[in-house]
Amino acid sequence: MSERKLKGGVLLGYFDFIRHQWGEDGLEDCIKTTGISPNMLKEEKYYPVVIDERILKWISGTRGIEYLRKTGNHTVKNLGVLSHLVRFVNIKHLLRNAKQNYEEAFDFGELSVLVDELGKHATVIMKDCNTTEEACHAWLGAFEGMMELTRTKGTVKQNKRQIDGEDYDEYILDWT
Repeated sequence: MSERKLKGGVLLGYFDFIRHQWGEDGLEDCIKTTGISPNMLKEEKYYPVVIDERILKWISGTRGIEYLRKTGNHTVKNLGVLSHLVRFVNIKHLLRNAKQNYEEAFDFGELSVLVDELGKHATVIMKDCNTTEEACHAWLGAFEGMMELTRTKGTVKQNKRQIDGEDYDEYILDWT
């Protein structure tokens, strides 16, 4: 199996969240603990997923697991021009494009979305994407961020986790 990689933009989003949440002192502590600096990263370049795991574990271990959802949420909502454009689309449109957006940022795993076109419900299935509990929590926040960006009121929950022995991760989005 080849090394799993993700774009630097995702990692830079985490560092932006850390700086926003805990200031320069928090950022310096993360850099010192993980050995990773945002200055080492370029938005469009791919990096080993182990970097993602180290940053998320730092957030969880030093600040608490509840901040992982906030990290995912912040990162999705602050993706530059994209975050401003998606405010003009609805959640169904955004979810229909989620597979393509995932494939542009991650070179591993599979994401599929089943959108109930008549109702207000979607199921997101992620296979071979999340390798840690921390990543699962960050994705919950990312899907919540997608709903917020599109001004959609609703809930997100995770029903299945591959790290717990399931065949895939399953997230359920319901909105009003």
